[in-house]
Amino acid sequence: MTLGEKLQKGRKEAGLSQEELAEQLGVSRQAVSRWENDNGYPEMEKMIRLSQIYRVSLDYLAGNAQGQSTEAMAGNGEKQSTEAMAGNGEGQFTEAMAQNGWYVSAELAQNFLAYQKSKYAKAGICFLLAGISSVFSYMGIYSKAAYAASTLVGIAAVILGISIVVSDNPYKKIWTELLNFDEKVLKQLRVEFAENKKRYKGMLLGGAFVLLAGLLFWPELYYIFPEDLRHIWYAAGDAVWGIGGYFAVYAWGVRRAYRVLTVNEEYRRKKKK
Repeated sequence: MTLGEKLQKGRKEAGLSQEELAEQLGVSRQAVSRWENDNGYPEMEKMIRLSQIYRVSLDYLAGNAQGQSTEAMAGNGEKQSTEAMAGNGEGQFTEAMAQNGWYVSAELAQNFLAYQKSKYAKAGICFLLAGISSVFSYMGIYSKAAYAASTLVGIAAVILGISIVVSDNPYKKIWTELLNFDEKVLKQLRVEFAENKKRYKGMLLGGAFVLLAGLLFWPELYYIFPEDLRHIWYAAGDAVWGIGGYFAVYAWGVRRAYRVLTVNEEYRRKKKK
């Protein structure tokens, strides 16, 4: 019996639909469907949670047991229950897979990258909103509504920044543990990074240059504008550094995420220093 067949059988025995199971696991229904059709595999944390929901052993799901329920195993003393294994934070199955590093599946790697891209896009938007807020403040000499808009946009930037800081990070172990991949998964990640490396580097350097130009050099050129129009020049400078900040932050974050996956051992060694 394949893993997908075991997962489908366990779900039906638990009386759950794919949607209900997906909600419990915090994934999409499509992800559950892929697992059950052997088109993908759950990450470690999801495997542990599935074993708890289905009340079967991790060994059974991994193909090393014959389907004993956790109640039977606990009753005859042959194996530790799933609850005990998951309760100690890792579990026998997880420890076995992580002897040479924390195992990262293709799905986990792509979910991690998607999470980081979303996170740093939001962080970049904070920069952009801050710049826009400043632009509106300069335009306030024409309209009181511009001052109000400046305040509202500034508040939005602060709230977005706070939401990034306080949100839970489901991928902390990727930053702290030595990672272990299937050879094909690691190769694909390195190819993907190599194909996009120059683009992210260009975005980072270009964005940083525009950011610094808008903050440091742009205001120094105020004299090229008539005095009564200099507020427009300053406002344009704030728009420039806001745009530059967005691209610099986003590219830095995504490039960092790829590096922690593709050169993990080197990354962690440098981080310790």
